[in-house]
Amino acid sequence: MNIAASIRDFWDDLFYSALVQRLEQDLLLLRSDLQQLRQDKDSVIADLRAEKSLLQAKIGMYELNINRRVGIDPTAKKPEKPSFASFQSPPMKTSWQAEVEAHDEQIAKELAEEEETKKKGATNG
Repeated sequence: MNIAASIRDFWDDLFYSALVQRLEQDLLLLRSDLQQLRQDKDSVIADLRAEKSLLQAKIGMYELNINRRVGIDPTAKKPEKPSFASFQSPPMKTSWQAEVEAHDEQIAKELAEEEETKKKGATNG
């Protein structure tokens, strides 16, 4: 075992500094590659967001144009629903009241006809 330990120590002394330096260089290279990928990803995301907002603006403009051509005004206030909370239905009439109203209407009609005939007679004579 003593021989194996001494061989291992000799091997470490001979190549350890070069191995550590090589690993550190590889680590730095990988970190820079990873950083570059992150920057590329962020720039692509920013470009896509800008393009998305531009396309949404165009779509909004086209929708507004189409709605105006069709006659839809998106800026108009939605019509309010009618409220019948204060509605009072007319009172129910009895058959006698309906008969009296019909009789009064008939008399008013006859009086109007008589007035008309009197006016015609006065203008003709």
